[in-house]
Amino acid sequence: MKKKYQILGLIVLLLCSIIYDFQYPEKIEKKKEKALSYVVLEGAFLKQGKYEYSGKKTVKDIVDIVGVTSEANLKALSLQMQLKDESIIYLPKKMKNSISLNRASKEELMKLERVGEKTALKIIEYRKKHSFICIEDIMNVPGIGEKTYRRLRDQLCL
Repeated sequence: MKKKYQILGLIVLLLCSIIYDFQYPEKIEKKKEKALSYVVLEGAFLKQGKYEYSGKKTVKDIVDIVGVTSEANLKALSLQMQLKDESIIYLPKKMKNSISLNRASKEELMKLERVGEKTALKIIEYRKKHSFICIEDIMNVPGIGEKTYRRLRDQLCL
């Protein structure tokens, strides 16, 4: 008799287990979250730091949304350039003697702090092959890294 109850109990457990396994799980709806991109704004923007946006934006869109100070040198930016996620946009202030990366002569480039003849020629050589789209492009010139860029960025425009 004891064996019959054990077998009956196992059959009941087996049936309960099978029924439980075949139940349909609740549907979990995933909310589609819009992935936000961001850029870091530095310099003459009215809002400094991280700025989050969705969709595709240009530098001009950000300038219109965030705003700039009256001292901002908009000639230093390529306003039509598409923003890249997690990039840094630096907007320098207007200076009387800013030097154009796309038009300056060797002598004008040599007026920059710690830029000699060789570096000026490298900038001109790079400019012949690629025009400067943003000031940060100066870091693509051999021998000019982030430290040099940060030192010169206030004195440069496109």
